Amino acid sequence: MFRAMGWLIHAFTYLLAVGAFVYLVGFSMNRYTFSTVDSGLQLPRWEALLRDVVLLLLFALPHSLLARRVVKRFRWQKTVYLFATATTLIVLFVKWEPIPNPVWFFRDAWWMDAIGWSGWLLALYAAAILNHAHTFGWSTKPARFAAPGPYRWVRHPQMIGVTLGLWGTREMTQGHLLFAAALTIYAWIGVWLEERDLKRDLGPGYLAWRKRTGALLPRRRLTLADGP
Repeated sequence: MFRAMGWLIHAFTYLLAVGAFVYLVGFSMNRYTFSTVDSGLQLPRWEALLRDVVLLLLFALPHSLLARRVVKRFRWQKTVYLFATATTLIVLFVKWEPIPNPVWFFRDAWWMDAIGWSGWLLALYAAAILNHAHTFGWSTKPARFAAPGPYRWVRHPQMIGVTLGLWGTREMTQGHLLFAAALTIYAWIGVWLEERDLKRDLGPGYLAWRKRTGALLPRRRLTLADGP
């Protein structure tokens, strides 16, 4: 019974996190979702800026604390981490205040939309090919190091995809710029902190892979001597 309840909690959290990610795509692209980064009533600029900064901090602080190495020892860390991430994103989606002052606008710039879509698809694919049982808390066994798909050439295809998705827009407002810049900076700081933990947790296989791959761009062409 308790095992079944645990599985249901993991499944619910997984679906909630996937739903929040899908909503994030529409929210940042200003289409397909009930609210977007530029929708809603316009408050005075500084009042909107203050509220949005508070919302970004509300997302970043628990997300950062739950991702630290000491917390990862907790059996349900992955589930709590995903739940906190999803719920704080939902609050951000509901309470976000637009700052519609334009920064750039490209009329009929389909290529900007293509950049955004390719980024979100890359992030989704890079997440899907990892070990879901470990990533989403269904397994508490230590993760084995693996570098499938785009991970063979770059270390952080998910973050590359999210960055392209956030910035690939033909209409950039000040509110959108704040949203994209804050999440981009936060994501890459998180990557730097995570790499420090991975060095200790995954051992020689990870270190060898790290030497032959770049964080953002392929460092060099793989050879047979590099191994899998």
